[in-house]
Amino acid sequence: MKNLITIDVDTDREQAILIGKGADIPSPTNKEEAREMIINDIKCVCETLCMLIDVADQNKYALKAELITESIKQLTKML
Repeated sequence: MKNLITIDVDTDREQAILIGKGADIPSPTNKEEAREMIINDIKCVCETLCMLIDVADQNKYALKAELITESIKQLTKML
């Protein structure tokens, strides 16, 4: 299944983060489809975060444990 998520971050903009879907990705037609879509999107974004952490660790930009700890701190703020 194809999924496309666009995350546009520009800290100079009033709304710093914009999230969108590709034009060829069908919009959900009901609440259950919307729920499934957002869960899938969150899974994809989390997988992308894991890949970014791995790349940073492999290139010695930061330690994986430190990056994971910071990620967990950010998520915990939402609770």
